[in-house]
Amino acid sequence: MEKIMILLLIIGTSNSITGQQKKYTQEEINHFVPNSLKPNTLDHFEAMLKSDRSLIGWVAYYRQKIHIHLTHKEKDSVLFYGKKCIKHFESLRSNNPFKTEIRIEEARLKPVYLYMAIVLSQDERYRESTEYLLSAAELINKYPDFLPVNHPYIYGYLSSNFLEMGDKREALKYRLKVLKDSGYMKNNHNAAVTYHRLGVSYNMIGEKDSAIHYYRKSLKKRILINDYAGERAAYNTIGDYFREKNNLDSTLYYYTKSKELLDLYPSKNYGISKYFSRANYGYVLLKKGNIKKAIVDLNAVLDSINKLTVISDDFKSLKINVLDYLIEANQESNNMIKALEFAKTKNDFLEEFHQHVLDQKLRELNIAYEVKEKETSILQLEKTTEKQDIIIKQRSLILLVLAVLILSILGIGFLIFRQRKLKNKYETANLEQRLLRSQLNPHFVFNALNTVSSLANKNSENTEDYIAKLGNLIRLILKNSREEFVSLKDELKCIKDYLELQSNFSQKFEYEIKVDTKINNEEIYIPPMFIQPFIENSIEHGLRGLENGNIKVKVRINNKDKLIECEITDNGIGISKASKFKNNYSYKSESFSGKILKERLTIYARSLNKKANYTVKNVEKGKGTVVNLSLPFIEE
Repeated sequence: MEKIMILLLIIGTSNSITGQQKKYTQEEINHFVPNSLKPNTLDHFEAMLKSDRSLIGWVAYYRQKIHIHLTHKEKDSVLFYGKKCIKHFESLRSNNPFKTEIRIEEARLKPVYLYMAIVLSQDERYRESTEYLLSAAELINKYPDFLPVNHPYIYGYLSSNFLEMGDKREALKYRLKVLKDSGYMKNNHNAAVTYHRLGVSYNMIGEKDSAIHYYRKSLKKRILINDYAGERAAYNTIGDYFREKNNLDSTLYYYTKSKELLDLYPSKNYGISKYFSRANYGYVLLKKGNIKKAIVDLNAVLDSINKLTVISDDFKSLKINVLDYLIEANQESNNMIKALEFAKTKNDFLEEFHQHVLDQKLRELNIAYEVKEKETSILQLEKTTEKQDIIIKQRSLILLVLAVLILSILGIGFLIFRQRKLKNKYETANLEQRLLRSQLNPHFVFNALNTVSSLANKNSENTEDYIAKLGNLIRLILKNSREEFVSLKDELKCIKDYLELQSNFSQKFEYEIKVDTKINNEEIYIPPMFIQPFIENSIEHGLRGLENGNIKVKVRINNKDKLIECEITDNGIGISKASKFKNNYSYKSESFSGKILKERLTIYARSLNKKANYTVKNVEKGKGTVVNLSLPFIEE
């Protein structure tokens, strides 16, 4: 035994000696400047920080690392390290709230938020992007003199995001903040772009005079820097303004200037913008009486743009302009048949374009689910990495403790094994919850898309309204689905929006939601997406064919068992008759969604030690169905 102890002491001592490395001070860390353009300096900085885990400086390290991945367009890595950086800072702040270095680290988060927002904006995830940008904007107000170079870019992306989300006033507000940055505006190119986008923002809210003011300022800057493409586009934009004002002379002047620039500086890199110049010059020919030439040129433009595969708002504006010009030109030449053909072409194109927009929105829903799966994989990878770090530390600790006392390590090993087993058990349950919930959400989405398809096939005038409301509901569901628990208030908001959509578009019925006044629905948190599937069953099977359908939802709290009790009652045909109408479905049988609900309830009941369950039965005399659902809850 003594020989074994001596051997263990030698092993432990040798490991301690070989594992020694220089420890750096906080002052050395504060004066070291890592550079993303020089990877060796970043590697050295990482080694310095690892020499002592109490050192503060990891945010600076992650910021440079994220910048490298951004320049290489590695979007997933940008988001992965960005979230890791934010998580590290939150932990750091909670443990060291009063250290001076904490304020420096927090200020350094601004570019981290910006880089993550850029990636999300490129993937058209504008709402998530905006959340990070608003966090960066808060840091601008908190630390106005720290890294000011990022400020106009943060405000610029905020403006663009709000514009994409349809909030034109907010978009204008943040674009004006860019305008106030004198250092940024000293650059003529930055000024030209900013003035142009201000013009677009003012134009979209109907303030035409302000719009033309900034369009002209943009034009002056583009002339100064010989930006021929931008100058030509500015002439077109200003010409469009005067065409709306019915100022023909100014319209023809600016359209002609645009065409002259295109002839002087032709380029294959102009893309779709060159066709605006050619189309608008066709309008000039038309108004000057050269109708035959105008028709020939406009038909040539139409043939060219019909070969393009790009579909965008600019493409739509271009094609509509060309078709409107051709309709007017053929009317002027008394060729009413040809004018009618172009009018029909315009109508068909608008229908096709709107269908494309609808298809794109549906694709975005699928992309949202794919992105969620990617984020889950990244989080799993992060957990694996953390586990590996823990294992390495534990092994080193085991060697040191073995050198001192073999009996102690056996006790510690048993405790570590038990702790790890409990942790794995919880993570398994957590993973099952995410998997089951990811199965359930598409079940609702696909049913909703069937309603969209039905409305579209009927050419219903409610199609666009339904899609807009459905989009808002889907966004709320996706937000809730990222959480293990959501507030009762948010869950009830989802249910109310869902009932409103179904009662207005799917079939007519009345509904009522009553919540016990004893419940503070902002402080009560429940698992998401449990109540809605039962309401969906009532609508699809219980109320089908009824003209006076009614659904009542009552929510109570059971403080004794820590359960939220929800009662869902309908006045439909009841369980027995519903099963006769649809052989493949029965409230008593375990449907796919019903099976998922039971499995999820089992997992929550097991992890929280609560009696979570549900029952389904007929109302008295068989007139309707009542569902009693008991859900575990936690308090904030």
